[in-house]
Amino acid sequence: MLTLGPLGFAAPWVLTALIALPVLWLLLRAVPPAPREVTFPGTALLAGLPDPAPITRRTPWWLLALRMAAIAALILGLAGPVWKPAPLATATGPLLVVMDAGWQAAPGWTAARARALAVLEQAAADARPAALLLADGQAGRGETLPFQPAAEQAARLRGTEPQAWETRYPPDPSAALAEAPEGFATLWLSDGLDHPGRAEWLAALSARGPVSVVPQSAPVRSLQIEPGAAPALTMRSTADAPWPAVLAIGPDPQGIPRTLARLTAPEGAPASGETTLPIDLPSELRNRVTRFAIEGEASAGAIVLADDRVRRPKVALAGDVRSTEGQALLSPLHYLRQALAQRSDLIEGTLAEVIPAAPDVIILSDEILEPDDSALPEWVSDGGLLIRFAGPRMAGSDLLDLDPLLPVRLRPGGRDVGGALSWGEPRTIQPFGPVGPFAGLTAPDDVTVRAQLMAEPDPELTARTIAALSDGTPLVTREELGQGQVVMFHSSASADWSSLPISGLFVEMLGRLVQSAGRGAARDETPQTTDDEPFWTAELVLDGFGRPADPAEIAPVAAEDLTAGPAPGAPVGIYAAGQRRIALNAGGELPPAGAPAAWPGARVEQAATQPGLSLRGWLVALAAALLAIDAAASAALAGRRGGGMAKGVLA
Repeated sequence: MLTLGPLGFAAPWVLTALIALPVLWLLLRAVPPAPREVTFPGTALLAGLPDPAPITRRTPWWLLALRMAAIAALILGLAGPVWKPAPLATATGPLLVVMDAGWQAAPGWTAARARALAVLEQAAADARPAALLLADGQAGRGETLPFQPAAEQAARLRGTEPQAWETRYPPDPSAALAEAPEGFATLWLSDGLDHPGRAEWLAALSARGPVSVVPQSAPVRSLQIEPGAAPALTMRSTADAPWPAVLAIGPDPQGIPRTLARLTAPEGAPASGETTLPIDLPSELRNRVTRFAIEGEASAGAIVLADDRVRRPKVALAGDVRSTEGQALLSPLHYLRQALAQRSDLIEGTLAEVIPAAPDVIILSDEILEPDDSALPEWVSDGGLLIRFAGPRMAGSDLLDLDPLLPVRLRPGGRDVGGALSWGEPRTIQPFGPVGPFAGLTAPDDVTVRAQLMAEPDPELTARTIAALSDGTPLVTREELGQGQVVMFHSSASADWSSLPISGLFVEMLGRLVQSAGRGAARDETPQTTDDEPFWTAELVLDGFGRPADPAEIAPVAAEDLTAGPAPGAPVGIYAAGQRRIALNAGGELPPAGAPAAWPGARVEQAATQPGLSLRGWLVALAAALLAIDAAASAALAGRRGGGMAKGVLA
């Protein structure tokens, strides 16, 4: 960059075009050669008559000056002038440029890259070697930083962009700087936030030479989803300014993505730090949302890709409500309503009424299905989840063998305390295994089962059992049918056979099952590693600016790596394993590191010394305005007969 007092030029070589101005002056002054004069005697009669529209023999000086000013303004504008530009490094030795390159750097990436390019171009002009460290976590362990001609590093920098994960420094500064020359200067273009390893790298660089830090001036904002019964969005910001709106984006009825709703911060929210925005949308609208994005922000951390954790599943309670009319508290549907109301949208009715409503889950309590009924089996095969509960009617029925939707064969009659098949005393629930929908739940000792429908012995019984009693008999079994599944509770949904429906464990077990529905998409908060699905494949990925990228370039990601969050090889996106899908988002905490106290031993550039006002746009606009005035003036001078035309050109 060329600096002339308070004025700097990003492309000073363009100023060489000013040499052509004198030649241009001569060309503009030139007029066509004078016509050959032929004496005609009759012209003596015209002597002394005034010419009402004299023709100019030379271009007026003021029009020449106008044209020269327009050309000069255009040349100066193309040279990239900046008023009071940031001072460049004055060191004369090798140069190291460090750039934070995670999604947090996206808001100020253009300015940071321009600053780095200017410094590298100056180093190239001074024949100084330079190295470039992009803190994007993609440098290999033990890889050293190569110091090369600065022009090569500038060419490499021009094609770089921030990544869709957090800024990551190489783990070992000593190994990375093992071949670095002594006494090099460092320019650190920071995103203004603290990251693991930053302090270690600062200490290592300060011991090698002077360090100048340029914090990002643009504020950083992030968006994070808080899943649960009532999902909400947490927005964080480093700016002391009003909170922007959050856009809920999804397809309209024609399938065209558009903004479906605007979520705003609650009144009285602090101007900086963090605030919570509840996702208070109608169920039909919320289930169509594919992403939430902070308005006006262009970074992967300002976007939350919505998976099935955001949706409220539609659960249908099917059965004959008249069987418990007048005894609401004894009805199995009462306990199911209480367990599911906070997490689901409930509908009730007969099977013929609820299936056309396309629910995600249908729950049947103590119902016997007709063998010739095809509507419910087709619904399950298309991806539905059917949850069934046993009861007295099923225990007394002799048609269990004909029921088409049972995960295991059931023994008629069941067993209960005091009955013919009594086990003597109620049984507790076995601890849940590490794999399955109930993994991680704890069964309290006071939850006991007094009666159940027994499963017939079968070689596949163990594989289909997802919860069992303390004596090893199945309590919950499951079987896949097409794209859906059938789950059977071998006890009742009321407190008649078990204390499970009046416990908190009942709520958690139903919640886990409903989360695993979603018409073929899982609602698990984190992926679980299984022998059948150890890897997840990217269906949609974003770059550091939050723009869609090509998922075909991403190799399958191991489930244990996906749980660690976005990282090199696993950017922000939607990942699928079998019929399960999960959104991997980047938004999170924003620990500040922009104050000088956070950079001991380094010179921190303050906002007052950061790059000044760019004059490029103003000068190009001035050149365009002067050329427009020139066109109007030229039309006016053309025989002074185009007054109307001149006004039109000026307009």
